[in-house]
Amino acid sequence: MSLSKRSIEMLLDLVEIKLSYMDISDREDARDMQVLERAKEELSCLDRGVDNVASFARALRRPGRPRAAVA
Repeated sequence: MSLSKRSIEMLLDLVEIKLSYMDISDREDARDMQVLERAKEELSCLDRGVDNVASFARALRRPGRPRAAVA
């Protein structure tokens, strides 16, 4: 499925508006902001016609210690 140039521009505007109104108060808000910034980058690439847009399939997580198994 492809999006029209007008749809991409509208989505880009909505993401930028959301980013401008965000107030970061916890880690979840910070993660949401990162996801929105990444979406903005992807939409900008689509708007410019860049073919090799690297999308992200899963949420980015810092590597850390593995979780302990609960017995």
